[in-house]
Amino acid sequence: MTSFFTNARDVSVNELKVINVSPPIGDLLNDLTSHITLGALHDSSERCNAPKCLPETRVTVQGEIYSWIVHSDQDPEQKMVKIQWVTGPAGTGKSAMGSVADTCKQDGVLVLTFFFASYASLDRQRKTAFIPTLAYQLAQQLPALKDPVSQAIQDDPLLFKKNLHVQMKALILMPLQQVTFELKMPGVVLVDGVNECEDQDQLEILEVLREATLDPAFPFCIVIASHPERVFQEFFNNKSHKSLFAPPLVLDKKYNPNNDILLFFQAKFSEHQRCYNLSPSWPSQEILAILLDQASGQFIYAATVI
Repeated sequence: MTSFFTNARDVSVNELKVINVSPPIGDLLNDLTSHITLGALHDSSERCNAPKCLPETRVTVQGEIYSWIVHSDQDPEQKMVKIQWVTGPAGTGKSAMGSVADTCKQDGVLVLTFFFASYASLDRQRKTAFIPTLAYQLAQQLPALKDPVSQAIQDDPLLFKKNLHVQMKALILMPLQQVTFELKMPGVVLVDGVNECEDQDQLEILEVLREATLDPAFPFCIVIASHPERVFQEFFNNKSHKSLFAPPLVLDKKYNPNNDILLFFQAKFSEHQRCYNLSPSWPSQEILAILLDQASGQFIYAATVI
């Protein structure tokens, strides 16, 4: 312990008060920042080369997701519907989520994002940074929340080691309950690739999002994109929660993916033609038809070919 009376003589102390000085808000928010993963944000540098929809492709899918976000609360019968599931097998175009996030941001929709990815850093494969990353985005966009978020961190230094339900309540729900604000546009939480995080974390992520929508102070609808694996099918087909869920948006042949895949091939082959001085007739229409047939509606096949 540091002494305040080193080498002092004839000192009399009648009363000593020890005052605990709270750390500045900035220091506490820096603590929050140290627990987020920037790569999970839709506009992070880590995702600058992440798949997004080419112009003109997946227009219908993007339009349906965006329309649900901005209009879902206008129907009184749909007031309780807070979550939409976007699903399809690998390569069916769930990358539309990145494009939807861009559109929301451009149009003034308050959007929070988390993009899980099995190929990226460990923080994007686990639940650890999920709630802090959402809370960070929320505090950045609604500065009035910075004080209550900082207070939550100060009150519980071990908060970041606790489960998602505790973190959601402390870092997001309770701060929202303590401030008054009005959103000019709806708000949305976009969570992509939940199936790519660790298996034991998937259900906890789904449940904490569902529980958040039950809080009247939570002003967001939620869009979750994943493959149609069993944990997701069981969660979204659970009859006790059905009133919260919009009909799932299943990316199947109804959305005519072949048209989008053809546009994708044409755009990418045109890039190759310019880059390598190839003939505008390369590849031939016959080859394009074969590739389109073999893709069978799967974007991942087309991306692999390119």
